[in-house]
Amino acid sequence: MLKTLLNSSIFCACYLLLHTNLVSAAEVYQLDETLVPVESRSVAQRKKALSIGLREVVLKNSGTKASISHPSVQAKVKNPSSLLSQFGYKEIDGELFLQISFDHQRIIQLLRDAHLPVWGKQRPLTLIWLVEEDAEARQIVNDESVLDSRELFQSASASNGVPLLFPIMDLDDNMNVTPNDIRGMFVEQVARASQRYQADYFVMASIDTRGKAVKYNFALYPKSSGEIWHKPLTSKSKLVNDIDTAVKEIIAGVSEYYVGRYAIADSGSTRNSHVTFVDITDLKQLVEIEKYFKQLSAVKSVQLTQLQGTSAKFTLDLFGTEDDLRRLMKLEPRVGVLDESMPVILNHDGFDPLPSHEVQGPEYRWRG
Repeated sequence: MLKTLLNSSIFCACYLLLHTNLVSAAEVYQLDETLVPVESRSVAQRKKALSIGLREVVLKNSGTKASISHPSVQAKVKNPSSLLSQFGYKEIDGELFLQISFDHQRIIQLLRDAHLPVWGKQRPLTLIWLVEEDAEARQIVNDESVLDSRELFQSASASNGVPLLFPIMDLDDNMNVTPNDIRGMFVEQVARASQRYQADYFVMASIDTRGKAVKYNFALYPKSSGEIWHKPLTSKSKLVNDIDTAVKEIIAGVSEYYVGRYAIADSGSTRNSHVTFVDITDLKQLVEIEKYFKQLSAVKSVQLTQLQGTSAKFTLDLFGTEDDLRRLMKLEPRVGVLDESMPVILNHDGFDPLPSHEVQGPEYRWRG
């Protein structure tokens, strides 16, 4: 099926996060690769596919469709060869595809030069509680479902670079969550059931295909233990023509929220931050920390500026704000705040704000 090879990496990563009991968040790979269906191996078909592929890769790396409309991006879409790394043909289930890889650094530089947001490879993991209803049944879509909606979510996940996880719907899930809980938006019930899953957020969604049009509804919430949910972070209800459109709009809505929180555009101003790690015991940890910072979308450059005992201080030049940096660091399982037992007042979205008086920031421990 379309994009089968590219989709599998995202969902395999999510599966491992659940079954190895790791912390939340997931690394999304193949952000610079895509599969585009072609009718033949002709030059005309290849040129058309390369333009389509570049649009898809820009979407995955920026997270927003608005980026594709930028004049700088449109110019490259018309002539994508300068960004091309390699391409080749593949046949999948009897259908011909052009498999395309673009140069990662050039894609990122294109977005930076246009002052467009850049979304890094480490992204929130989202648990999807989905009820699908047709003329025959109303059911919760589980991790092993063979329903068309499950495959459509997998394709949309790959296209947008949004890692997803479906509930396994074992005895515990079935005892705790019913289709009516999801359709009725009984948030606290579903939130409690979500705690067993290693996800950052959860979505409650329903898709009703019984009428001439397809009706969908979804709401996104943070998976924060002990949090009181007043309103969703983002939500939408709409009538569309088909289930494919419904799934794409649900994923697009979730993606747009994440882009606003985790994708970083170059502010054009010079900002820096100082981050201190403690309990450093060998050189390998320093190398790993520096390598980690270099791949963050919020960081222009990083330098080790102080090493005293087992404490290491890094100075970072930022594309965005220090608040942006801290949000991204919260997604990294190898980074732990030193004094996590201290009480924190949470924002409405379930994450702690950056104190306005804080300059140095908290101390961290590297768990790698």
